[in-house]
Amino acid sequence: MMNQHYSEQTAKASKPAVLEQLIQNGQPVFGVFSHVKNINYLDYHSHLISQKSLPTWRKALKANQFCFIQIIEPPYRICLALATIKLATSAFVYIYNEDTEQLEVCEALQPLTLQTQLEGDCYQGRMAFTHAKLSMTLSFTPSQVSVLLDSHCIGVKATLVRQAQPLVVCTPTGRRGWTFTQKEPLTALSGHLFIKAHSKFAVEAQAQHIDFTASSVANLDWTLGYMRHETNWFWACINHYLADGRHFVLNLAMGVNETGASENACWLDGQISYLPPVMFVRDECKPSVGQQAASAQTTETSTPKPWRIYHQNLGWSTVHIDLTFTPIMAYKKTDNFGVVASIFEQWIGFYSGEIHLGERVITLDKVIGLAEDHFAKW
Repeated sequence: MMNQHYSEQTAKASKPAVLEQLIQNGQPVFGVFSHVKNINYLDYHSHLISQKSLPTWRKALKANQFCFIQIIEPPYRICLALATIKLATSAFVYIYNEDTEQLEVCEALQPLTLQTQLEGDCYQGRMAFTHAKLSMTLSFTPSQVSVLLDSHCIGVKATLVRQAQPLVVCTPTGRRGWTFTQKEPLTALSGHLFIKAHSKFAVEAQAQHIDFTASSVANLDWTLGYMRHETNWFWACINHYLADGRHFVLNLAMGVNETGASENACWLDGQISYLPPVMFVRDECKPSVGQQAASAQTTETSTPKPWRIYHQNLGWSTVHIDLTFTPIMAYKKTDNFGVVASIFEQWIGFYSGEIHLGERVITLDKVIGLAEDHFAKW
């Protein structure tokens, strides 16, 4: 009885805290949390090298912010994102058909925050982007996320429900900066995918209306922070129903967090398990002689090498991670404006391997997911 009571108390004590506000006494609270109610980033008391505090308009200007959402309604996988570094704002959406292995992309870039609205945060907020080629509005409440998107190839209208405890992390970045991120699984409450008549996915040049169902799943990645001038990261994401019917979501990253805290976790039927830091190993693939350079909306014709993602177990953890990612196709985008630049690769491919959570073993055998390799200068 005493051991049981001790275990219950220990589990309760180790549960991540709930914060009313991220910024307290002018500084962010670092760590892993179960919930942060208010991302009050403009209350951050930031300094120049001269030790003079930054005015509010400069804090708003220097804060990078982006949101990524994936919605899966087999055989379609819809990935969309909106990102701003204030000097420029970009958005993209791509749709991938798992049966035909076809990819269609629409993207847009605008200077500064032209025709862009950024209000609130990922619990009470709104992000909107309007462009001739692509427009999207992302609305956030404590219970759901709404997506309204229109592009030259597809339209999306979705209400996504929050049902699982999110992964919430804030870590220091460089000397004075910090990065906040929230990642979580979502399920579709209502909505549809609209494939336009001139899309490559249209059947006999006829528009299609595909309703999201109870089995449609999604995931959210919302990030804000004052990052290093040059930042790079790797990212792995799986959102999948296992062979036994359980819903499995995985988030792994390397390259942003500079302390022992990691933005690594997995969810089984909505129950979160926190994971330790991991290593990404990617062998570059050299294109064949005469191969044309891939543009932002094309993919490599040579076969890329598999990546390895693993956890170095030093004996103090019951977690063990060893995965192989075999790329199939990528959405790539490269921008270089001198002081601002980005090399972005988001790959679709297959994961195989095992994740050990104590006595539980999650075995993955050619499970489709995403992997990202991103360098940014901002």
